[in-house]
Amino acid sequence: MIDVEKEMCTFLEKKLDKFREYQSVTERMKQAVCGNDENNDLQGLINRRQRCINAIEKINSSLEKILKNGSVKFSCISKKYKGWVESCLSNIKEVMTQVDLMDRELVTIVAKEGEGIKTELLNMRNKRQVVRGYHTNKRYPAKFLDTRR
Repeated sequence: MIDVEKEMCTFLEKKLDKFREYQSVTERMKQAVCGNDENNDLQGLINRRQRCINAIEKINSSLEKILKNGSVKFSCISKKYKGWVESCLSNIKEVMTQVDLMDRELVTIVAKEGEGIKTELLNMRNKRQVVRGYHTNKRYPAKFLDTRR
């Protein structure tokens, strides 16, 4: 049972590390979107963040397998590991709330940027239509050489 508890603690530790990496990537994404980052590799950051999400999902499925086997229940964990698990879970929860706030800020920033780009494109379209209005198309009637008189 101690091996299973140790394995569960290892998975929780890995999950906490991945969430911290996810948090740092999200912070860098926010800096890149706001223009505070010189290395504006937004696509690379998005890919890295997705890899973190995939790793967290794998860890979650591994934890589910351990818990489904029924060999470990939270009430039966020894005091040594119970305190460690509780602290790990509270740290994960804290990081998740911070990431959630950053995510919401990032979504609003990107939405504002998107609206700004949309407005700019509409203005460009309107200007193009105005220019077309002043442009006269000189069309000459078709002339045929073999016309009957």
